[in-house]
Amino acid sequence: MYTGWRVPQPTVPETKTALPRQALEHFPRIDDTEHPVRWEFPSYLDNPNCRWLQALKEMYAMPIVFPASLSPEAGLMLHSLIRNLRPRVIVEVGTFCSISTHWMAAALQEMGSNGVIHSFDDFGPIHKGPWRDAEMLSGRMEWIQDRLARAGLLDRVIFHPGDSPTQLVAARDDLARAGGVQFAFIDGDHTIPGALQDFWAVEPVLNTGGYVLLHDTFPEQCGDHDGPRHIIDNLATVGAGLYECVELYLSPLNYGMALLRRIG
Repeated sequence: MYTGWRVPQPTVPETKTALPRQALEHFPRIDDTEHPVRWEFPSYLDNPNCRWLQALKEMYAMPIVFPASLSPEAGLMLHSLIRNLRPRVIVEVGTFCSISTHWMAAALQEMGSNGVIHSFDDFGPIHKGPWRDAEMLSGRMEWIQDRLARAGLLDRVIFHPGDSPTQLVAARDDLARAGGVQFAFIDGDHTIPGALQDFWAVEPVLNTGGYVLLHDTFPEQCGDHDGPRHIIDNLATVGAGLYECVELYLSPLNYGMALLRRIG
């Protein structure tokens, strides 16, 4: 039974100022540990009776997916978000090797819903890069479709090849007729103009209460990808809607994520 206040209310300042990221008490950085050279698939996810997990295990063993794809830990978080938020229509910008596509499509399948992912990418060649001594110079979309078919997830994905902002604008009417977008994962062009174009292209069909997840939000750690950071730091002026935002740390490489929720 309530018998009275035991803890006094604190003195609440009239204005509050957020600390810069560098001043946060807990902010995992790449230099906190040795840089990995590949993704390690956790043993607790190695379920031989789960078709899509075995497909992901095979893909995580491929050098082509490192480091630009989501880590297994980040992928599991994305999978959990989809299962809990239960979107009907998902937009994915930046399919890359389809690791994130697998995680989201598997969540839709496990939920038993009729949800679908609209995946936008130019599906061009993947060249060698930092920490990736592998490339895929042709046939990326066909390779991705084969991988999703092996996982039993291909029927969950609709592909939109081409320039992502252009294709997103072209798909708006179809997305609106489907009830709009409840979840958008933007992980494509990481320049400021590129990220803004993808955000602006999807925002008109993003439901109020819907979510946008941005990847690579800490440019000092993920190769100076400034676009997602710019969106977060300028939400009030770059978005037509009103958003709340929470930043998420990633393991084992803290490239960062930000989850935006449209609240007006």
